[in-house]
Amino acid sequence: MAGNAQLVQQTDEYLMPNYGRVPLAMVKGSGARIWDADGKEYIDFFAGFGAGGVVGHCHPEVVAAIKSQAEKLLSCGNLFTNEPQVELAKSIVEHSFDAQCFFCHSGAEANEAALKLTRLVAGEGRYKIISFYNCFHGRTMGALSLTPEKYQKGFDPMLPGNVKVPLDDIEAVEASIDNQTSGIIIEPIQGEGGVNVPSKEFMQELRRLCNEKSLVLICDEVWTAPARTGEWFAYQHYGITPDIMTLGKAIGGGVPLAACVARRELSSRLTAGTHGCTLGGNPLCAASGVSVMKLIERENLTEAARKKGQICLDTIRSANISKIKDIRGKGLMIGIELDCSCKEIFNRCLEEGLIINCTQEKVIRIAPPLIIDGTDLQRGLEILIKVLST
Repeated sequence: MAGNAQLVQQTDEYLMPNYGRVPLAMVKGSGARIWDADGKEYIDFFAGFGAGGVVGHCHPEVVAAIKSQAEKLLSCGNLFTNEPQVELAKSIVEHSFDAQCFFCHSGAEANEAALKLTRLVAGEGRYKIISFYNCFHGRTMGALSLTPEKYQKGFDPMLPGNVKVPLDDIEAVEASIDNQTSGIIIEPIQGEGGVNVPSKEFMQELRRLCNEKSLVLICDEVWTAPARTGEWFAYQHYGITPDIMTLGKAIGGGVPLAACVARRELSSRLTAGTHGCTLGGNPLCAASGVSVMKLIERENLTEAARKKGQICLDTIRSANISKIKDIRGKGLMIGIELDCSCKEIFNRCLEEGLIINCTQEKVIRIAPPLIIDGTDLQRGLEILIKVLST
């Protein structure tokens, strides 16, 4: 088997340089641990931007579901229905709100579907979408138009009608609404933006405004669901229900799967021919998603996220580390804001066998699998605190 150096060299030769890759190649994962091509073992506190799964790497039940489905049917195209897709949609709806699902491959695609549906619902002439500073909704052109300018550089012009306002400023939101506004898109917790948590009052005021102005409220839950924040879906922390919810990353248990979930009154507008995705919700990926939802329910992983997240918060706070400015988040989606760059912190943690992530230059993100056991959680926290304290 090739080692890290050889695989990194071949990556540089054959793959586009669009990722700021760490010079390591991962070859095996199990639970909350992952191994590189040289055999080094790491505790994974980030789970591949959350997409490595709330149920961990290569969970035996997920693997079994994929194997079983692979022996029966990989794909049939969405001209036909398939059983795993129906089962997954039913499970999502039963744990959220009265809705219908559209399946695709990535969070950005799910957000594109949400934007198209919003325009259909709003009607001709209403095309503006309000989003928030420090948000992240994806890199396809429609989703990119909603995402901060630093990601847009070199790709102008963006789609028209994108309006950005500060998070937690309901007056700014209200002042931005006009007769061309169709909807508002928000992450219940901003992931890429630094794990920023809006207030409950703000989220409830957004819902009120959307009701009052006949706007579509979209909750981008690509990062926050399922179960990561201690609820099945993060909007449930706020006592509201969105009109549209988008899912991605962890819903597939490690395979490419995403969904746009919309209230029935809205979803009926997405009629035959208005939107599609050739391999969206294919039986293989949907079967993996079904196994994820079953595991969350049977193992009560929402409660696990709450309890383990609180252990993380209590342990880090009790360490009284001077360079920490703030700790925030819900469940096992935690941001640690530093008074310095966290790049070196990341590198040193990696050397010690711990994978974390940095965003916004000074924010460490922690998002381990929800199935992480006490030993790995404690050891990972010990490494993080050791590195942060020196």
